[in-house]
Amino acid sequence: MSDSTAAFEPAPATPPAGPPAARSWGRAALAEAPYLLMLLAGFGGVAYTGAAETRNLLYWQILAPVFGLLCIAAGWNAAAGRGQRMRLIWTQAAHWIAFLVAMLMLFLPSVRGVVNDNATEIGLLLLLGLGTFVAGVHAGSWRIILVGAVLALSVPGVAIAQQSALMLVLVGGAVVLIGAAFIYARARVQGGAAAGGD
Repeated sequence: MSDSTAAFEPAPATPPAGPPAARSWGRAALAEAPYLLMLLAGFGGVAYTGAAETRNLLYWQILAPVFGLLCIAAGWNAAAGRGQRMRLIWTQAAHWIAFLVAMLMLFLPSVRGVVNDNATEIGLLLLLGLGTFVAGVHAGSWRIILVGAVLALSVPGVAIAQQSALMLVLVGGAVVLIGAAFIYARARVQGGAAAGGD
């Protein structure tokens, strides 16, 4: 009879699993690095354009395709199937070619004769911000949209910063804060996903 009662005894309960291992800040920062680099490259390009004595079209000719590749990478997983992925590639390629042409038009001699260097810097940043924002919409990436919004919304700050060193410090601080927000959001999302998987 003891054998028959043993068959109906519940199995010993397994101890509850401990909390999931938290994702390190380093990994979160690495995951957000492309977006932070986009911000730094945009602001750095404008600063370089303002400080250089000669026009450097190569920087913008390299930056636009790099931004396009990052936008494709950001939207790749959301694109279901080969057809949507090919559409993403062609949409981003056409988009960034158009914005690169618009940026390079600011360097034409006929435009440079009318527009001063400060206006060129601001125009480049505005085009880069708008281009990045719209590319993020097409790619379905809120991070790319946020990068574009930050770049575009910083135009008034850059205009003021061209006249004030303090504003440069504030803009740099804002970039650092936005970067920290990216990292924090990534760590929370991944920490929450790991906790929800148990």
